[in-house]
Amino acid sequence: MAFGIAPVSSFSYSASMIKRIFLFFVWMCFSLEIFGQGVLGIKPKVRSIQIDGYAARVNDRVITRSEVLTEMGRVIAQLQRSFHGAKFEEEFNRAFKQTCNDMVDRILILSAFKELGGRVPEEYVQNEVHHIIKTRFKGDAAQFEQSLALQKMTRSDYLDKLRDDIKVKMMMNEVVRRRARITPSEVRREYEKTKQKYFVPEKVKYSVILINKGKNPQEMKIKRKESEKIRKELLAGKDFAEVAKRVSEGARAAEGGKFPWMQPKDARLELQKALHTLDVGKISDLIETKNEFYILKIHGRRKANYQTFEKVREDIKKILERKEQERLKKRWIKRLRAKNYVIIF
Repeated sequence: MAFGIAPVSSFSYSASMIKRIFLFFVWMCFSLEIFGQGVLGIKPKVRSIQIDGYAARVNDRVITRSEVLTEMGRVIAQLQRSFHGAKFEEEFNRAFKQTCNDMVDRILILSAFKELGGRVPEEYVQNEVHHIIKTRFKGDAAQFEQSLALQKMTRSDYLDKLRDDIKVKMMMNEVVRRRARITPSEVRREYEKTKQKYFVPEKVKYSVILINKGKNPQEMKIKRKESEKIRKELLAGKDFAEVAKRVSEGARAAEGGKFPWMQPKDARLELQKALHTLDVGKISDLIETKNEFYILKIHGRRKANYQTFEKVREDIKKILERKEQERLKKRWIKRLRAKNYVIIF
């Protein structure tokens, strides 16, 4: 039986370390409740915390709650940072259930690998260890060993886990990824079906010279004449960017008044008509708002259109392949669960 292989670079906390952290967390909660009741006179809420027990069973293999909590190590920390109170409990229970099911699926996949007589060449495992040391520890084997020691994990234990990771990936490649074939016609149909996702709205690239009107009628009259004179200079061929750097009072004066590509609808309302209609390279009329005068120049225009099929074909194919892989995986796991004795407590 031919298997494909993909790199494995996952690392996990040791079971003993996570369990000690979890028990310490439970002890702290209990201690705080006793302190609150005895010293502060606060009546504690009655609740039970199940430290260990059966979480699931797959044939003769029992998965305990502490094993699930160990697997959840980093997830628990993330949940504690992101959620509190009832929301934390909700997310914790959801994550616990998902992790437990993932562990059940992993056991089923490893069992299927064994039934098929699959074998992981030892050189695969050693090559993967070398890859991890090279990429994660900058080639420092001593640092790798120190990391194992901090997790209270022996090299043998780590190699066993790594070997199982490779088995799971080999089975996924064989049963799921290689069978998730998408035809060109399926990709084309998906493009036509979801074409709106690939709509590219009109965009323009332009520059602005902004002149503030002033605070009284006399200043406004002077500013208007100044703005009209500036526009005539531009029409006569003066460089827009140089003029903007010299006279513009806008926030982008130092950049020559240049704006990046943007949709006309995202500009202020008074400028939108010119942004929609002004030809590339042309200078706008003097545009007056309540407090400013504007002069625009369009540098480029991209008409509204759809991304071509050729441009998005590979992206669509990858999306469809992921969906098909997920469908095949669910169907495969469903068959494995029906074939084996599985119970979630």
